[in-house]
Amino acid sequence: MSNLAYQVQKQQLQTQSQPQRNPRPVEQPSRKLFTKGEVILWGMMGVVLIAGLVWLISLYASVYQTTAKVETIQRDISAETKIVEDYHLQVTELSNPERIMKIAKEQGFIFDDKNVKVVQD
Repeated sequence: MSNLAYQVQKQQLQTQSQPQRNPRPVEQPSRKLFTKGEVILWGMMGVVLIAGLVWLISLYASVYQTTAKVETIQRDISAETKIVEDYHLQVTELSNPERIMKIAKEQGFIFDDKNVKVVQD
């Protein structure tokens, strides 16, 4: 046998001795829906969105607190204004000339028209 014939025969024996293998279809790697860069960008956008929402909520909370303080101060001012108006009313009642004359007579003062001087505001 020549060397070439021997090689062909050897190949035939090898193919017969080895069972035929069904070639498996090559599995293509599954393609991801998003790339790593996109995932990072979406993550950063989510963090920025959450931070913005937290900032907005804190801003609304501070506005609410300030409004509540303003309302409290306005209530205090209205209460003090009412007290001041009551005091003005008392001053007007107590400075009534008839009342002053009555108290003066009770304490023994005598009213003399000649000694009275009129002063205008």
